[in-house]
Amino acid sequence: MCKFIPNSDTMLKWILKILFAIGFILCSIVVGIMYNKLSFIDWPYVVGAIVLLVAAILIPVKNQTN
Repeated sequence: MCKFIPNSDTMLKWILKILFAIGFILCSIVVGIMYNKLSFIDWPYVVGAIVLLVAAILIPVKNQTN
């Protein structure tokens, strides 16, 4: 990708993994607050949290060598 930054592909994967994890945490907090205060679950936030968690888990971070 970029010649100036070594392992920029690995760094991009880490950044995406961290952003997806933060999104998962925020969605989970919203679900928890809404359930505690209003006694119902906002399902789009649950689905968003699950999708972000799966995306964060499935992004490989280590370089695969043959």
